[in-house]
Amino acid sequence: MSAIDDIVVADVFDLAAQRVEAATGLTFAGLRRRQFDAALERMAGELGLPGAAACASWLLAGPWDDALSALCARFLTVGETYFLREPRAFDLVCDQARALLARGTVRPLRIWSAGCCTGEEPYSIALALRRDVPQLPPERVDILATDLNDAFLDVARAGVYRRWSFRRTDPAELAPFIQPLGDGRFEVDATLRAQVRFAQLNLASGTYPSAMDVIVCRNVLMYFGPDQAARVVARLRAALVDGGWLVVNASEASTRLFQGFTPVYLEDAVFFRKDALPAPVPVPVEPAPAAARPARAPRPEPLPAAAPTAPVAPDDAAMARVHALAQAGGREEALQCLRRAVEAEALSAPLQQRAALFALEQGDPALARHCVRRLLYLEPDSAFGHYLWALIEDAAGRRPRARSLLRDCRRLAGAADADAELGGAAAAWLERMS
Repeated sequence: MSAIDDIVVADVFDLAAQRVEAATGLTFAGLRRRQFDAALERMAGELGLPGAAACASWLLAGPWDDALSALCARFLTVGETYFLREPRAFDLVCDQARALLARGTVRPLRIWSAGCCTGEEPYSIALALRRDVPQLPPERVDILATDLNDAFLDVARAGVYRRWSFRRTDPAELAPFIQPLGDGRFEVDATLRAQVRFAQLNLASGTYPSAMDVIVCRNVLMYFGPDQAARVVARLRAALVDGGWLVVNASEASTRLFQGFTPVYLEDAVFFRKDALPAPVPVPVEPAPAAARPARAPRPEPLPAAAPTAPVAPDDAAMARVHALAQAGGREEALQCLRRAVEAEALSAPLQQRAALFALEQGDPALARHCVRRLLYLEPDSAFGHYLWALIEDAAGRRPRARSLLRDCRRLAGAADADAELGGAAAAWLERMS
């Protein structure tokens, strides 16, 4: 293939990626571009096309429809989920159920699992409510589960799963809501399945539901570009009641993205509570009294030009402020300042690293965990990020997890141009833990 042919093929891939993003919101910039090319190769095999380039041309050839969006979703999204994953979210749902009962409200509790994948998440919500808030009748719970991928929804509606979907819990402990079929598969009880409504929905262009108490939208925003993610978050906010909750992955959390929400930081989760926006107050404008034209003020003498100074990086300025507050004895003020900084500069890996270390030093493991997760989302191969996370896990008594992270740290630090001293520290720590 000639250089010109290479350029033409690259253009076809670029145009196909742009068309998929315009239709579905899924973006494939930067490192994710390789995933797009590989997905087209797999898609070509199913369609009987000779390769990824032919598949890209096929995507560009005709009009777009929902079937094409669903096809792209099948190959371009990852179905990573399991029952009772990150249980803090289910604790939040149960808390909202108890609050609804305490208020004596007769309306149902409304929950939306947006990007439900193969259904483990919405079924976990229904299961948690039945198990932990049995006083709330099932008919007073309305659970909507949506996804762009119709193949995922087919699995979800069937409600039959293999052992891998229960990798963090024993399905025997979930009886009578989960029943073994005797062939290595497990079935969700029919009464639990009846509590969940599944529907296909494209978050980039579909019609959203309304009056939701809790929306769980985890590991979805990462597929969107910044502008599309902002539009989706704004529409999710509009779908919530005032005081409702939005649950996202901690690595997706950003104050800039979640305007109109109040973040709540827990050790292993970040939730966003919808604030009620105050109604605008009209300001009366009184006509100004007639007055004589004021005399022109004398022009001030120009100031001497200041000597140029080196620009101060936002990260450095933020951390300088944080350290100044801490040194003055204002620990809580320093941590609040740090929280604002890490959200304002959510895409700055150096700031997330420095913030995590400071939070650990100040005894705030929840904030440290939040920053480390953000750091590893931005830089998955950060050896120091793995070391910091090992510190957090070890302090929480989760030593097997800490050892696993230290082994990853040692491996990453041993890569080319990495920090050999950090790798040595991780190895020494592992030896002490053995």
